[in-house]
Parts: sequence; structure tokens; C-alpha cells
Amino acid sequence: MNKKLYSILFFVPFIACFLAMTVVTGCSDDDEPLQSTYGYVQFKLLKSASVDKGTTTRAVTDQLDKLNDAKKVKVVMQYNGSTITQTLLLDSYNAENAEFGLRSDKLKLLTGTYTIIGYYLYDKLDNVLYAGPAEENNVFTIIADGLHTQKLSVDAVSRGMVTFKLVKNFVKTRAAESEAYPFSNILAIDITVKNLFTQELTEIKGVRVKYMEDFTDKPADGYTDRGQETSYAECDTVAWLKAGTYQISSYTAYSDKKAKNVLEVASVQTSESFVVKDNELTSEAEVPVRLNETAEYIKDYIALKAIWEKMDGPNWKYYGESSPMGVNWNFNKDIDLWGNQPGVQLLDNGRVALISLAGFGAKKAVPDEIGQFTELRILSLGTHDEKLGGHLFDGYSVNMSDEQRRAMRMDYDTKFLARDAREDLSGILCKGINDNPNMKPIKSSRISTKDVQFGTLTNGVTGVSKAIMRLKKLEQFFIANSPVRSEGLFIDVSPDSPYYEERDEWKWEDMTTLTDIEIYNCPYLEKLPTDMLKSLPELISLNVAHNTSISDEQLKSDWEEIIGDDSKCADKIQLLYMGYNKLKEFPAYDLLKKMKKLTLLDCTNNEIETLHPFGKEVRLMKVYLDNNNITKIPGVEEENGLKYFFGWNDLETFSCTNNQLTEVPNIFNAKSDYVMGTVDFSNNLIDKFEDGEEHRGINASTVNLHHNKFTVFPKLLFEKESPMQTLNLSANGMTTIPKGALKGKTSLEYLTSLDLTYNKLTALTDDFYVINMPVLYGLDLSYNSFSQFPTQPLSINYLVIFGIRHQRDDNGNRTLCEWPTGLYKNPSLKVFSIGSNDLRKIEDTISPTILVFEIKDNPNISIDMSAVCPYIKAGQYTLIYDKSQDIRGCDALDLDK
Repeated sequence: MNKKLYSILFFVPFIACFLAMTVVTGCSDDDEPLQSTYGYVQFKLLKSASVDKGTTTRAVTDQLDKLNDAKKVKVVMQYNGSTITQTLLLDSYNAENAEFGLRSDKLKLLTGTYTIIGYYLYDKLDNVLYAGPAEENNVFTIIADGLHTQKLSVDAVSRGMVTFKLVKNFVKTRAAESEAYPFSNILAIDITVKNLFTQELTEIKGVRVKYMEDFTDKPADGYTDRGQETSYAECDTVAWLKAGTYQISSYTAYSDKKAKNVLEVASVQTSESFVVKDNELTSEAEVPVRLNETAEYIKDYIALKAIWEKMDGPNWKYYGESSPMGVNWNFNKDIDLWGNQPGVQLLDNGRVALISLAGFGAKKAVPDEIGQFTELRILSLGTHDEKLGGHLFDGYSVNMSDEQRRAMRMDYDTKFLARDAREDLSGILCKGINDNPNMKPIKSSRISTKDVQFGTLTNGVTGVSKAIMRLKKLEQFFIANSPVRSEGLFIDVSPDSPYYEERDEWKWEDMTTLTDIEIYNCPYLEKLPTDMLKSLPELISLNVAHNTSISDEQLKSDWEEIIGDDSKCADKIQLLYMGYNKLKEFPAYDLLKKMKKLTLLDCTNNEIETLHPFGKEVRLMKVYLDNNNITKIPGVEEENGLKYFFGWNDLETFSCTNNQLTEVPNIFNAKSDYVMGTVDFSNNLIDKFEDGEEHRGINASTVNLHHNKFTVFPKLLFEKESPMQTLNLSANGMTTIPKGALKGKTSLEYLTSLDLTYNKLTALTDDFYVINMPVLYGLDLSYNSFSQFPTQPLSINYLVIFGIRHQRDDNGNRTLCEWPTGLYKNPSLKVFSIGSNDLRKIEDTISPTILVFEIKDNPNISIDMSAVCPYIKAGQYTLIYDKSQDIRGCDALDLDK
């Protein structure tokens, strides 16, 4: 304790003892009784530095360390010649607020004048911390029912508040890559500060930080139009420090908010000093965080700028959807922010993981600087979806699941190939399927639209430096819509390149993570880079669609070389896109059978005349052979006597539309345990089945034979018990359905949708009764030649959709005049289309259970709709009609009067 204070207050214990033994009385019995009144006093303890605004840098001793340590105060006072001692609890909101002062409990006292002699402060264990003397303003007065606040000055250590701001300090020193990290990765920090007078070190631990970006007042070199982008980090903690002048001594940076994962422990050689004053806030004392300009991620950003400059970057303007229109790369920012560019994605450690120049209009060859990106996963110099979406890489992540990677590989299929063959069904059948929640909906395809018009260029990229072979972690390489030529696709490195001496060590075989290649719509390419492609040991997806300058012989030769004897990837390729080329003939079976993992083959829109089989062991899931000149699909005969074009156990889609087939190939088996998705032979010249009665049928749920040459219903599909749910036989010119053609397991258990539109049928057989077709859901007989209404299907109590509109003879005359009396007796029928016929007066009951009733273009019809008018008014019944028709009994209809 301060000796001076002790000398002043040494007599207080003696007075307190004396008062404890003395009874102080008021007046005698003879005096007049007085009315006693009371008031209150509350003591407020303040640091003397706060009161006096004294110095902030002197050394102090015999001081109270922190006001918050004091939990009680004992005040010694004089009142009317008597000494009073009271002990009161002290309180503050928290430890930080205590520095601004402590308040005692309220003390109830008699009115009058009191003089403070001194006071004691105690800790929570009732140990004396401090004894304070009376001050000049030690007299106070209590008035009746009033509250007086009396200040007590405490000689305590002066403390002030400080907040920190993390700023970047760029240095050029050799440092291990493990020590380098992006500034934005700091989520928490420990800060050690040094008092420049006392040399005392204080550590502030676990301070959370928030990354911020802003602009400076000056542009970077080469820029004049706006301020340079910069970044810093704000700390969310207010630290209390003893008053004085400080510098940052060291820090520990963490990558998590709980300060568990250390990024760096660093000492600070020099920093700006800052002053802490008693109970005042010093804002944003700067912590200089060291960033090494020789770190690999900074080198990546320097390489980005070099590529931008050498590929006409200043003139880039983005065209697409994944970034703002017209945007360009911007280097008017701190060097550690150069990686934040549209089309660039970074790893957590700041290294460049993805570069997409698609849509920017880049020109010239990708320079040797590409070799810097040793952590690069994707390099895209244009893609198949540049303008139609352009979102191929939106969900990219180094830790993508297998399903996400598959979705990227299937993107071309999804956008330009995949098509539901059920789209060829008539309108009412399509709508009926889509309205049934128990049926798989028909998705409208987009295959009629292409991203970039074929032959149109979106960039001027002429090649890529062979330094790309340094990128041992590269997974996907895309080049599209480019003027690149075969001899310039991969260019030798320059003698002044830092990688020149190591060039002989590079091998495509070493790129074991490169699984996806796309070389798409390069109209000047005369040959595929087979040396590269055949050498990649893990190639999974290859898209070489629409390279029309490659001749048919050359493309066949390239395909043969890629899967030839010295191929590293023949048994690894799973997806092969070769559409829109000039291919006329497949490689031989002995080569194709090596592609054991091939699951998707796209050879649409070529000039294919001759196919060769893959064999049973190649289990394709999707095959697209549309728009060629194919006349026959051959198979390899196996020991079981069956012929296999490929193994179809896993097949989802086989599409061979718009070719020259004259017979349904005998390459499937209806008896197989595996039911395929879709087999589509529409728009061919088919009028029979290969091998006649020996044909094995088709094991698919959807069979599309739309627009072929069948004149007689192909009963063989039913005889072989093909498990079809949907069968499309529209536009064949069919005149006859033989009796017994639809009997069997197929019609009994599977067939739900049958399209017979645009034929020349005049009658149905008894096969169409419910006993043979109990599960038929939709039947459309429109655009045939019926003169009598075929009532057989009305017996099917599962039938929901029935169409029989537009019946004509060979001369175009309307043939159907008959109304199906008793139609209302089928309670399941919801859609009935009988428009464009020659119906006359209808006296039958109109079914209220039908939801869509189409009678349009029956010019002589006369019908009473009064039975269903309430449903029409309620919006529960749709009548499709002409205003001029004779429709009675419902004023809710808009009719010409």
C-alpha cells in the first residue's frame, strides 16, 4: 500500500473500534421529538487518470491494476461529529465497462452533511486491494428522498481500447509453398504487441477477422480510369491495453474462426506505432501481414496476366451467360487479387484450379506461361455450351462427387442429344402421359438448337504451348469454336522459356489425371491429335464432334489409332462424341471390341454407310446413330447363336432415326431379363423384320417405328412378347391389323400407349377388347379412314385417352359420321377427341366424367350440352368446339347466334 495513504488512514481502525463500543443518542426525554428523514448516496469509483486526464506514458507503482478486481468498497464518513463506516457491493456490466467506472449499491442515510475520511477496496475474497484518502471534494449533502452520486478517485493503471486492422505487407523472399496462403484465408489471429516504454509484451488471442475489399485513391500501373482494388481485414474484437505507445511484435494467423488451424506464426520487423490513452478508443491499429511475392499462387497470377497480355487480353469482351456481358479481366488491383477474374477459379491455397477463356474472344496461341499452373484442373479455350447457357463449370469443385463429374461429361448429351422418343406420339397421348403422376413425364428436347452455329468461330486461339504437359493435375482440356490447325494445336516451347531445358522429359503418358478432352467445332482441323489421345492412360470422355475438315478416311484412321495396339486408353474410354463429321465407316470389330468400358456413342449426322459391331462385351448404355445412310446394323454371332451389335443389358437409349434401314435389325432379345429404355427406328424404310419369324423381338419399354413402311400391323413384336409400354406406329401407311395380332403377354401386361395415327386403317379387330388389352391407357386412331366407329376400345375400363379425329378416304372425303352411342358408360374416359369428322345430330347422353371433349370441325353437328353445362361453368369440363356449331343447352359457351 502507498505509504502516504497509510499515514492518513492509520487511525481509522481505532475510530471504528471506538464507535462499535459507543452508543450515540439524539435528544433527551425532555426534548421535542424530531421527524427523521432519509435520502440516498451512491458511490462512483473512477480512475484518477480519467478524472485528471494525466499522462499516458509514465511508469506507475502502487496502483490498483484493474478496477474490475474491486468487488466491495468500505467508506469511512463523519456525520454530526460521529464516524460511520459502511461496506457496499460494487458493480459494472462487464470487465471492459469497469474501466469506465464502478458504481456501488445505494446507501440509505439520514439527511444532512457528510464528510468522507477515506475508503477501502476489497477483492472477491475480502482481501484489501487498495486504501484511498479523502479528496478535496469530500463533503456531500443528503436531502430527503434524494439520490446523491459521490465520486471516489482511484489511482488505477490507465487503460484504453484498441481495434486492429490487418493490412498486406508484400515481401520478396524465398519461402516454402507451405508457408504461402491467400490473405483472405485468415479467419482469426493472435496479436502480440510491445509497449515501447516498458518493453512489456501483451498477447491478444483468438481475434476473429472479416475479409474486406475496397478501392484506393490511385490506379495501378498502366491504369488511369479508376482506383486500384485492394483488400484488408477488420478485427471484431476491442482489446484493452495499458496506456502507452505500442508496436506490433508478432502474430499467429489461423484459417478457422476458432483459432485451431495455424496458417502462419510470424514476427513483425517493423510496423507503425500506435498510442493507447485511458478509456479512449484507438481505431484500426495496423497489423502488417506478410505476403510473399515469390509464392506459387502469386506466380500463378503473374502468369495469368502474361497470358492475358499475349492473347489480346485488352480487347476481350465476354459474350455468354456465366459472367456479365462485355466484362474483361482486370489487373487494376493488388497483385494477390489478380486471381479474382471471371472464368478463373482458385483453390483454397490460392492456386489457380480452372481457367475458362470461352466467350472472351481470346486470340493467338496460349503461351509458355501455361506451364506455371501446376495445380490446374480445367483448361477451357472454348466449349460446346459457350452461348447456350455457358454454365458448364458453375458447379465445379476439386472435391466433386462422381455424380457431379458424370453430369459435366453428360452435358453435351443432355443439351444436344438426349431425346424422349415419346415426343413423337400424338398430342393427346403426350399430354395424357404428362398429366398422369404415375407415368414418367415426357421432357421436351432441345436438340434442334445448337450453341454456336457450326463453322462459326468465337475466338482466335491458334494453339497451346506444349508446356501444358507440365500440368500433371490437369483433368479436363477443352478447345472449341477455334481456328486451330492440326500442325499448330500443340506448339514447342520457346528457347527463352523457363521450361525449355525440361521439355524432353514431358510425356503425355504422365498426365494420369487427364480424363476429359473436347476438341469441338474447329473447322480448320485436318486431323485429331492422336499422339496425345492414344497416350493418355485414363481418358474417359472424348468429344470430337463437328470437325468437318477431317475427311472420312482420316477420321476413321484417327479412331483406329486412338484404340490401336499401342493405345493406353482403348479400354478406358466411356463416352465418345463424334457427331456432325464425315465418317462413313466404323473401324473393324477387332478394334472396336477393345473399347470394353464404352457406354455412350454419338455418331449422329455423319455419312455412315457401313457399321461394324462392338460385340457382346461392350455394354453400351446410349447409342446415337441418327441422320446417316445406314442400311444394316450387323452383329457378331456368339456361342448361344445370338447376334450382338453390342451388349444391350445396360441399354437406356438406342436411336437410329433418319437412315436407310429396310428391316428391324435382329440384335435384341425380348426374352432378356433386362428391359431397355428406348429403341427408336423412326423415319426409316422399314417394312419387315430381319430373319423373319426368327427375329427375337425388342426388350424395350418404348419402341418407336414412326414414319416407316409397314402396311400390315407388325404382330411379331407381340408374338415375341416384347415388353413394350409405348408403341408408336404412326405414319406407316398401314391398312391392316390381322386378327390375333395384339394377343399375348405384351398387350395383357405392358402396353399402355398405342399411336396408330396417320395410317389407312378402316377397322379394328376384337383384339382391342378389354380381355386382351386391360391396361391400355391411351389410344389414338386419328388421321385414318374409319367409316364406322370402332367401339371395341370403349370396353377397356382403364382407357383414359381416346382419339379418332380426322377420318378421310383416299379422295379426302370425310368418312366418319357415326356417334359412339353409350360413350358415357365408360367411366374412366377423360379425354375424347372426335373432331374434324362429319358428325350429325347427337341424341346420346354426354358424359360428365370426360374432362376434355373435342368436337371441333364437325360442320353438321347438332348436340345438346345441358347435362354438362354446370361443369363447364365451374371450369371442370373443357369443350373444344367452333363458335358456328349447333351446340345447345349451355349459355356459358361463346357461340355465334
